[in-house]
Amino acid sequence: MGARPTVSGEVMTMFRGVRSLSGRVATLVAREIAEHPAARDPAVQRYVRSPMNWFFLFAATVLFAVSWPTLSLTHSIPAYAQPVVAAFASFPLAFAFSAPVAGWAVSVVSAQLIGLLVPTVNGWPWSIQVTHIISLVVLTFAACLRCPLRWIPVVWISTSIVFVLGAPADARAGWAFGLAFGAVVIGLIRILASSRRQLAASTEQKQVVESQKAILQERTRIARDLHDVVAHRMSVVVVMAQTARYRLADVSDEAAAEFEAIAVSARASLDEVRQMLGVLRTDGESPAAPNPGLDDLPSLVGQTRLTGATVDLVDSVVHEKISATAGVVIYRIVQESLANATRHAPGSSVEITVLPAHAGVTEVCARNTAPTAEPVCLPGVGAGIVGMTERAAAVGGVLTAEPTADGGFQVRALIPDNAGHRVDAVGSAVGVSE
Repeated sequence: MGARPTVSGEVMTMFRGVRSLSGRVATLVAREIAEHPAARDPAVQRYVRSPMNWFFLFAATVLFAVSWPTLSLTHSIPAYAQPVVAAFASFPLAFAFSAPVAGWAVSVVSAQLIGLLVPTVNGWPWSIQVTHIISLVVLTFAACLRCPLRWIPVVWISTSIVFVLGAPADARAGWAFGLAFGAVVIGLIRILASSRRQLAASTEQKQVVESQKAILQERTRIARDLHDVVAHRMSVVVVMAQTARYRLADVSDEAAAEFEAIAVSARASLDEVRQMLGVLRTDGESPAAPNPGLDDLPSLVGQTRLTGATVDLVDSVVHEKISATAGVVIYRIVQESLANATRHAPGSSVEITVLPAHAGVTEVCARNTAPTAEPVCLPGVGAGIVGMTERAAAVGGVLTAEPTADGGFQVRALIPDNAGHRVDAVGSAVGVSE
């Protein structure tokens, strides 16, 4: 009586040990399989991720388990070759979802070779096993569903040949008709589905074209409205500035020169506004004007000096070596920097330098001293620095804007001279990559 608990305890201990050892072995085997190079292959990983592949692999395994033991009942073949023949009859089905054409090709070729080379026994009327018939039929229809449309007749004819040669005489016509009917139905369904997809794509493309047309029309309307409003107002400014000396009494020569400077600046701004509006217009009513560049920097600085600002320009780069796109970006950065200096730092001195930083890169620096008067309050969203940064990044350059130790402000940018280059950093260590 007293020995039974001891024996039972030993059995339980042994059972736990076996279970623990089995768990460790299973974990070790799973780790080895996961770390095997074949398991890391992208094709293998795609296969194991699909539930449909697992379903067909299970079905192929079941067919193999049936085909091997029953092969000796239908065919005369040595025992050592039976698993090979059974594998060719069943395992191509495992690729019915992932690679149906390849699986069908292996199945149809192996079926034809087995029918020609392996004799049947016990009066079996087919040249192949039932498991091979099931696998071949499934793979044939899977290949017809997934292969290019022009290959469907090839798949149908090849499979029909196997069934006509391997089926009993009274069943050949039925199998040929059934395969032909299935191939035609699948082909028609695929043609119908393809037509629907093309129709949907055509409809979507038409909608995109219509939306783009609507956008272009809206851009034209916006450009027309902007031209009517902005250009009209600026034209009024030009006319008022040019006629002020005739409309007002006792206008000194200095005041007349100031009015003339206002008119010149307004006309230049009006030309730029018309140029930008021309980009929005799609009806060809606004002629395109040439983009500003490095050659226009002295004129830009001169116009800024008319406001009373002290501006020095140092330009030592060879303009011909710098692309037109980079020239426009440099011009806009200098233009925005001068506008910010005159607005936020009245009375300051501004220094503009355009120098070669190193091979293929131009350094642009706009630095102003501390203001001596109150900033000019003008409406705006304060997106000037953001716009300069985006312009520089658009051509592969970089830009920094920060206050200086003496109370001023500095904008510094590195702009590649030509397209295809990119500046990695602003500072002493600068990298350029293709």
